[in-house]
Amino acid sequence: MAAKTIAIPYGSAPDVDRSDVLGLVLSAALPLALFILANGMAHLVGTRPMFFAPFGMPAAIAAGLHLGALPLFGAARWMVADKGRAGRVAGRWVVGLIAGTIAFPFLVAPLDSLALSAVAMALLIVGLAAIARVSKVSPRAALLMAPGLAWMGFSALMGLSFLSGWSPPFGPTNNQN
Repeated sequence: MAAKTIAIPYGSAPDVDRSDVLGLVLSAALPLALFILANGMAHLVGTRPMFFAPFGMPAAIAAGLHLGALPLFGAARWMVADKGRAGRVAGRWVVGLIAGTIAFPFLVAPLDSLALSAVAMALLIVGLAAIARVSKVSPRAALLMAPGLAWMGFSALMGLSFLSGWSPPFGPTNNQN
């Protein structure tokens, strides 16, 4: 008995670069799915992610803010991916930012405060470079990325300020010894 071959049209395969609503949904969901996969693999080897939670904020809220940026970054990449060469370059920068955002909580867990702050600042610089490229292609996509970068910037600033012993005027303490 011969096996039958089933032809699947190319357009029906799950493709994040589709220019329809399914492409947008896949682009937004894929970064979260990759984080869940990375989290599962990390738990197998005994590593737990670490999220920045300032001023007594529950860790679940801090994790939600960090992970909430991933679908926004994915949707922004989808918005610029089909806009020619500049869009593809901007999309690659956003993919790098997504990879850094996924890896960040796992990489910084064993680091001391100085190294953690340096890694946070490096990720923020990558994010700023990505949003600069995205804004040239699509200002709407750049606005979509802004909340995630604002949280990254806040956490990087707080990490550096705690490390240096300085706290901003709105901080819980002002170390003026």
